[in-house]
Amino acid sequence: MNFELKEFTNIPNCYHSFNVVNDSQFENTCENLIKEMSFFFKQASFEGLKILNPNPIEKIPQYFSSNNLIYLNVRDGIRESQIIYQLAHEMCHYFMSTGIKNDELKYFEETLCDLSSHFFLRNKPQKIHKVYDDEALMNITEIDLSSSTSYDRYNREQNTYIAKLLLPIFEKNPSLWSEVPKLANIEASTIGKLLDLWKNKATSEHKKAIQEIQNIFK
Repeated sequence: MNFELKEFTNIPNCYHSFNVVNDSQFENTCENLIKEMSFFFKQASFEGLKILNPNPIEKIPQYFSSNNLIYLNVRDGIRESQIIYQLAHEMCHYFMSTGIKNDELKYFEETLCDLSSHFFLRNKPQKIHKVYDDEALMNITEIDLSSSTSYDRYNREQNTYIAKLLLPIFEKNPSLWSEVPKLANIEASTIGKLLDLWKNKATSEHKKAIQEIQNIFK
């Protein structure tokens, strides 16, 4: 597939190629979300980030840190909720750069990226977020969490359940997103140690919120 890169109209050094009929609407939806997330994550520059659609490799959204590349997989440019849901997840990976170091704790990164989808959809009108947000969270199965257990990175039901528990913490403390990139620079063997070290790195205003996250993992 031929991707003809174009710079975003209002975001320097950030490029896109969508291969859809409604290219301008697709660009506008992505641009608004990127700017919103940039505010919460406290990152203003994008170092040649490329957002391409659709994914020619696998029919799923993906982020490749090695070349600052995000693939979305949206059939046209008018599915605003689908664009936001996918891009918010992959942009969270992008803001975390190389991601959490320990593979056994990658599930927490996936959980935060799942949370990002729900969080940023919730800032949109009900008609936009209801299909991807409320229904998924309301129907998720409860699981017993432990600070000493390693979970499957790609267990979406498990990750969505943890995201459901994290959502009110982040909604109450939205500036906590600015602390998330710090997780990529922490060496830890368990989620308990990861969260403890994260809290130590966090600014004083966010330590209480991270303690609330620690309380989720018994």
